[in-house]
Amino acid sequence: MIRSFLNDCLAVEKLASKPQKIATAVESPSLAVYAEELAAAPTSMRRVYYLAAALFLLGFLALPIDHAAGANFVEPGDLAWKIEGDLRTLFLLSEAFAHGTGVIVIVIALAVLDRRHRNLFFVPLLTALGGGMLANILKVSLLARIRPHAFDFTQSIWGTFYAALPLFNSAAWSHLGEHDYQGCPSAHSATAAALAVALTLIYPHGRWLFVGLTLMAGFQRVLVGAHFPSDVIWGWSVGTVFAAVILDHGRLIRWANAWVRRFRRIWGVTKSAEK
Repeated sequence: MIRSFLNDCLAVEKLASKPQKIATAVESPSLAVYAEELAAAPTSMRRVYYLAAALFLLGFLALPIDHAAGANFVEPGDLAWKIEGDLRTLFLLSEAFAHGTGVIVIVIALAVLDRRHRNLFFVPLLTALGGGMLANILKVSLLARIRPHAFDFTQSIWGTFYAALPLFNSAAWSHLGEHDYQGCPSAHSATAAALAVALTLIYPHGRWLFVGLTLMAGFQRVLVGAHFPSDVIWGWSVGTVFAAVILDHGRLIRWANAWVRRFRRIWGVTKSAEK
């Protein structure tokens, strides 16, 4: 199975070096359709870039409702009491679409059920985990923000922004690494958004399902008092722009193939095996 994966990736590497040539079902059954889509729409991520920019701006527009929304679910308010029973359970379970463990389970399920795209398992996996990792890097290095469940709502919403550049700001060092001071952007939301973009690239007919799951996962972060609405929206922005950067023009495929070539030398895959 490993050699089969290596050989399919080598076939796609040849496509990357010669864009005008498209893989056929005979040369690489699992990657032929994906390669055709990339060749037919090399700028398919342009709308995703626009979406990321729009979400970034929308995050600022959400700041005025952060205080009311955060207090409602932390204290809780009228809306929080209405979200109970099966509806609350539904939102809580949606976290699986935004959590690293959930992403791994989803990718494994796709690899088992969809044999045609099995060798593309690394596309949604690396995209989703990378988007979440980027959000985690930003929240510990760019801006320290207090999470709703740790915030005193008698203060203004601006009091949630604890310190800028916390790694280099001595005023923030006492709380460096504390979970309660790592609220912006939401890594869960970034993971969900990046996963949705990657899955939409492979399964375009399911785009609205992935969008719905992303929205539900984002609302779950607000529901449990882990993030303010603006944190969630900025997390979506980070996830979508990360996905666009590594998926546009088949970048992830080319990078993966570069590593495959190195493993191929180590594992000694011969030319005869390629055939």
